[in-house]
Amino acid sequence: MATPEELEHLARLMEKIDIAMLTTRGGDGRLYSRPLSTQCADFNGERVWFMTSAATPKVAEIEQHPAVNVAYASADANTYLSVAGQARVVRDRALIERFWNDAMKAFFPGGKDDPNLVLIEVAVETVEYWDGPGSWIGKAAAFAVARVTGDDEALGENRIVDLRSGVTREPPGGR
Repeated sequence: MATPEELEHLARLMEKIDIAMLTTRGGDGRLYSRPLSTQCADFNGERVWFMTSAATPKVAEIEQHPAVNVAYASADANTYLSVAGQARVVRDRALIERFWNDAMKAFFPGGKDDPNLVLIEVAVETVEYWDGPGSWIGKAAAFAVARVTGDDEALGENRIVDLRSGVTREPPGGR
């Protein structure tokens, strides 16, 4: 398991970004990405949750190919995460109640009791993240330092956290 500090860092990065792109593998073998709102912003290092309709193609795709990727991006914060894991469809009404918020009524007019409403649970295996300076001044300064010194670390932090083994490492081949 990753350290509590690493998990807290990942949770802080993730909570800055509401909409993520969930990528699944279709029956035709192609990859499909769709925007979804993360339902549980307080990431605990184990799972992320999304609400969706049971009738969407992504539900069938997950049931056939559970390996997924969830991409978070915030150009304003200069923060990016790529979350790889195994997804499953959850129909547990108590969990749906726990994650329900009234903003979801736009998608589920029948409310939290809509029989078509399901959760997607992604059991997280690895998280690769990029975290750089957020302001335009910070970005410009970091770029200038990296350019002059040749030190890509000045652009921000890029690491892969394997949540199963607890190992944090630099990505292969650098940035």
